[in-house]
Amino acid sequence: MLMIISNTMANINHNSELRKHYFLDSYVIIAPKRNLRPDFFAKNPQPHKVPSDDCPFDHNTEPSMWQIPRTGNWRVKTIRNRFAALSPDNPKAYGVQEVILNTPDHDIEFSDLSVSHIEEVFAAYRNRITELSKLPGIRYVLIFKNDGPIAGASVAHAHCQVFALPIVPPRIERESDALNHYWDIHNSCGYCDALAWERSQKVRVISEDKYMMAIAPFASTHALEVWILPRRHVGKISELHATELESLAVILKKITAHLDASIISFNYLLQESLANQDHHFSIKIEPRTTKYAGAELGTGVIINPMTPEYATLWYRGKLTDSDVRSTH
Repeated sequence: MLMIISNTMANINHNSELRKHYFLDSYVIIAPKRNLRPDFFAKNPQPHKVPSDDCPFDHNTEPSMWQIPRTGNWRVKTIRNRFAALSPDNPKAYGVQEVILNTPDHDIEFSDLSVSHIEEVFAAYRNRITELSKLPGIRYVLIFKNDGPIAGASVAHAHCQVFALPIVPPRIERESDALNHYWDIHNSCGYCDALAWERSQKVRVISEDKYMMAIAPFASTHALEVWILPRRHVGKISELHATELESLAVILKKITAHLDASIISFNYLLQESLANQDHHFSIKIEPRTTKYAGAELGTGVIINPMTPEYATLWYRGKLTDSDVRSTH
């Protein structure tokens, strides 16, 4: 698919490429010369940390749906979302929305948390997905994090959100159908094969150990996009062993710290297999460095101004922010 390149700036191709997703019928245009536009990265990025003037999560006394530890002073806590678009008592917009407070400390980022603390956040993910999936009519539970103002975070205090839906989101359903189609043809998992191919290519693997891999996907739709996937084929975060969860926490902390250090807003999404399927679990990190315009809205084909090969070098610490802003 793509010629292997060496890890030097001089050998990175700056020509545009039309790339196809590993198994979805979708395309992206990798157009690295567009990152010379003046708005590629904001000149004055908005900081993620802000003074705690009137934070609704500071000293929060909202009843807890679940917390660690179970009694006393909490470190991770789940509460109802007071501004929910869905609610269990509204048949016209049925669902559940909750907020997972990552820490009682207002002044630290998610990436500042210790690995063991991030594992406690994962425990909250597992509990809320398991419990909310049992509710009548709930068909999919999404955990996501908006980090930074450009990513939609209205409160700086480190938190994640839970979105329990009465439908299977179209994005998830489309991918599930594509994975089933891929299995019918190849008798294998599309994600497992993508990981194997990326290991053989050696140019988009950001980090890996015995349990997890972080890659800049071949047809990245976002500059600096990262997927973190277990090496073992598992469909849900609840199926990960303790050592795998620790590995996931280490890699997620590393990736988010890199973005935080450069004041780049991002979203990350947990993507689980549907209940009646056997698809690969992943966390997808989507930095918010550019805006979609007419070409993207009119065609559905995303133009990404940074090659994933370049993004990989940036995450590995082989490039600086100034290199990323001007790759010629």
